Amino acid sequence: RSCRRERPPSHQPSPSVPAMASLRLAARLRVVLPAPATSLCLRPFSVGCSYSEAQEGQRKVLHAFALAGAAAASVGCVLASASRDSAVRCDGDRSQIFSGHVSGIKFEGGNLLKKLQDEGRGSREAEYLEKLSSSPAWSPFVPKWNGVVKDAEGHAWISMSNLTAGMKKPVVMDLKVGTRHWSPGEKEKKKMKELKKAATTTIGSMGVRIVGCRIPGEGYADTGAEDWGYKNKRDPTPEEFPIVLQRFFRTEKRMNTVRQYASALVEHFRFQDEYVFFGSSILMAYDAALGDEAPLRIAMIDFGHVHTMAEMRAEAESEGRLESFEARDVGYIKGLDSLLEMLGGEGFALMQGLP
Repeated sequence: RSCRRERPPSHQPSPSVPAMASLRLAARLRVVLPAPATSLCLRPFSVGCSYSEAQEGQRKVLHAFALAGAAAASVGCVLASASRDSAVRCDGDRSQIFSGHVSGIKFEGGNLLKKLQDEGRGSREAEYLEKLSSSPAWSPFVPKWNGVVKDAEGHAWISMSNLTAGMKKPVVMDLKVGTRHWSPGEKEKKKMKELKKAATTTIGSMGVRIVGCRIPGEGYADTGAEDWGYKNKRDPTPEEFPIVLQRFFRTEKRMNTVRQYASALVEHFRFQDEYVFFGSSILMAYDAALGDEAPLRIAMIDFGHVHTMAEMRAEAESEGRLESFEARDVGYIKGLDSLLEMLGGEGFALMQGLP
């Protein structure tokens, strides 16, 4: 075929950079992409490759990378996979529930039950966890949805896979991600509170903040353990943050698991235009009883403030900023970029200049 000289819009960079960066990153992380993804049309204006064809080819590469990267990160049980009838009984460690609703969390073997919250947050979380868990694009990153169950008193609970299932001595970090933590239509008082919080913490400057975590003592002992995070009244500064992360993960293998997971997730977020995640976290856990051999499990959690991009566009229009509206969750992307940078990861944030 002849070369079709379709010019890209002047405000958009050449889309060849993210796709080629993804292929380079996949090679460095030893992520195997599906064979068709590596033979797609990627560079516009080459012979037989139009701009629109290249754009579509690159979207497929990014999607394939996100799924393959998350799958690679899940080696060693990154996502909890215990089934409802698992023979392993694990009640979890209630001292490491860092949310504000400790009484609303139950552990039942391979499942975690979260009580439906009021003001619509519970129903929204149930709705979006079900959607995300059933989506091929999102399921590698979130807990398994097991439905809504009711207890003897008639209270409804969201049932999902338990990240600490089977662990004898779970060590957990709850990492809040994103720069915005209020929903559209939120009361002005709540909005101002969150804006002030963002301006005075790493939420605003880095897009991440430790809700809570426990760093075991020497030899993974309870003696000498340290509690960090704002729930523990010990918020790390930007300078302390990477040190706390490295001390929590301890091994290069666990740090590499986070790099792979975050790299795949940020690639997915760079092209997904379905949802934004406010007040959401990434939960990471390993079994200290296994010492350095313990694999890391990791998943996104807390979906009570997930919103569609259509909702965000409507908000932008109502506030008179539609012209500057960007159909991306830029706050979440910023948080993932910061996480990768602190861990020395070779994520997309560090690779934008690659040819």
